[in-house]
Amino acid sequence: MDFQASSTMKNDWQALRLVLIGVLGLALMNMFTFTNLVSATVSNSQQALMVAPVLPSDNHVGKGAGYFDLDLPKSERRTITVQAYNASAQILKVNAEILDAQTGANGVVSYVKATQANRKYLPIAGSDLVKIDRQFELKPGETRQLPIVLKPGKGQPRGTYLSAIRLSALAPSTTDTSVQNRIAYTLGLVLHNGHVAGSVSNLRMGQTSLVQKRSGFQLRSQVQNPKRIFLKDVSAKINLTSATSRFFSLTVTRELPRIAPQTVFDVTRLITGQKSVAGEYKLTSRLKQGKQVREDTRYVKITGSGELVTSSATAYQIAQRKWLWVKLVIVLVVLLLISFFIYRHVRRSKGGDAVESTDR
Repeated sequence: MDFQASSTMKNDWQALRLVLIGVLGLALMNMFTFTNLVSATVSNSQQALMVAPVLPSDNHVGKGAGYFDLDLPKSERRTITVQAYNASAQILKVNAEILDAQTGANGVVSYVKATQANRKYLPIAGSDLVKIDRQFELKPGETRQLPIVLKPGKGQPRGTYLSAIRLSALAPSTTDTSVQNRIAYTLGLVLHNGHVAGSVSNLRMGQTSLVQKRSGFQLRSQVQNPKRIFLKDVSAKINLTSATSRFFSLTVTRELPRIAPQTVFDVTRLITGQKSVAGEYKLTSRLKQGKQVREDTRYVKITGSGELVTSSATAYQIAQRKWLWVKLVIVLVVLLLISFFIYRHVRRSKGGDAVESTDR
């Protein structure tokens, strides 16, 4: 019995040793694989170009923000710099350009080329006040300070100019294929030419339209920011109230995180599985930022073809009164029907009682 127990314990110990050796081997393999993956990430071609802003001491935001927020020089030009570094083993051809801010649908700021900016609303853009070298080369391991020249603000419209600096280059190819990725960095550039107070009271509501879709229809309300002010954290609420029934009404609520100066954009909502109902409507728009509120009321009409056209308060009120008369007629008809059925029921009951008393 003791020999069998000793033999069993010995076999168990050998099995345990094998298991421990196997686990240790797997752990070493995993560590080796992890180390290789880290090395591959560090040497990835996407890290070939590195860019960082050299923020001056008078920048209005902290260094952690990672973008320029400065006052335009009053009378003389000023030069700020961006640092670019080539971490690859090949020469990089770097393209540099100044982009201008536009506000996209539902209050999302995007940056476009100066030639693509809507000059109807943005006659003088940030790109008009900034000069930069359009292209330069970086040797392997080279660091360069790229100068960015700010023109004087004297004689220019007061307010905020919202732009961005974009540096891009083709990533060095690590394979024999002809496909190359483009590396791009975008650094914000906010320039102030004096202080212009602004709030949601400066915003304007433009045209509202219905766009028919295969899956339903989309409500689009245009918002205009005509002033050279940059707004943040604005909420929009748009009500399309039917003159006849609340079941045909529509509400759009959107948070507008950023609104660029002198831009126009749409607040939208897609209604799926439904069709627009023709009739008279009241269009109420409410823009709010903190405690400041701007409200706008208009009267519109949805035609039989689904088009939204301008109407009037009088037409809306007439439609309301007509619908009120229709509801009154419906109520009277229902009451008459109920009275008729009650009358018939009472007559039948009395007729039955009379027949029963005669038979007796």
